[in-house]
Amino acid sequence: MTFNLSRRSVLKVAAASVATLAAPSVLRAKSFATKPVTIIVGNAAGGANDTLARLLQPVLEAELGKPVLVENRPGAAGNLGLSLAMQAAPDGHTLFCSSSVMLATAHTHINSPGSPLEGLEHITMIGDGNFTYTAPTATGAKNYEEFRALVKGKPGEIRHGTPGAGGNIHLSAELLKLREKLDMPAIHYKAAGYLITDLLSNQIQLAINAIQLTEPHIRSGKLVPLFTAGKEREKRVEGVPTSVELGIKDMERITNWFALHAPKGTPESILAELHAASVKSIKSQPAVEKMTAGGWTPVGDSREAFTARLKSDDAIFGEVARETGIRIG
Repeated sequence: MTFNLSRRSVLKVAAASVATLAAPSVLRAKSFATKPVTIIVGNAAGGANDTLARLLQPVLEAELGKPVLVENRPGAAGNLGLSLAMQAAPDGHTLFCSSSVMLATAHTHINSPGSPLEGLEHITMIGDGNFTYTAPTATGAKNYEEFRALVKGKPGEIRHGTPGAGGNIHLSAELLKLREKLDMPAIHYKAAGYLITDLLSNQIQLAINAIQLTEPHIRSGKLVPLFTAGKEREKRVEGVPTSVELGIKDMERITNWFALHAPKGTPESILAELHAASVKSIKSQPAVEKMTAGGWTPVGDSREAFTARLKSDDAIFGEVARETGIRIG
């Protein structure tokens, strides 16, 4: 009798041990992922899209149970990466890390692969930030009102720079010119570094950037912050008014956001899993700390809220592109 009871006990313990050892495999089996998941970034390594995509990697890997790889596919103002993402198999193993540039170029670039609003499934916004408008101290303008008077007094002579024709920053500047009726030609650069150099030397008189690029020059007194295009004031530099405070209509609708998408037709069950894993990664302490330090506000919104935001952004980019007739390519 004693032998039989012991034997049963041993069998129970053995069964429990097998179940425990198998548990991680069972949990991973619940994930759709059967191979590494690739996040396509339409820019070179080191850019904001690339940085944020890599920030999500550790938690995504833990949640999905498979390696998560970041693949940089720069070219055609980000449209190469977008095209590859739109053509990928809709099985959750290929994702796309975007910025608001994606929506802008869909309206301005002839080589656009199509509407990303309609051609992708939208998972969540990763982080958001406002653009800050700055002018060289050499212009003499101490605030936006003085700068606007300067532009109106010298139509066509005051120039603004952009890090790429037809992108979100270019259209933000064009929106300002439309709403404020300003005659201010655009000078396009291949990289933000060249733009900043010319801004500091007063070769151009206005630039629109994420605050982390211009903050050191604002603090040194070389640049004057005119306003932040948003509803809330910039926290990194005190005393800078918002476009809403200044009464410049619609400027807050173009911001410096980054987000995650999947190919069109990806099943709802997979999208739900990707959303949950993405939000968990965005809300993780390391991600929050690094995004905040980089000037972004972590988001991780619902798929419905993110899609609504995309539709609103798409509408304003479309309006500016139509009003200005900007076509690139």
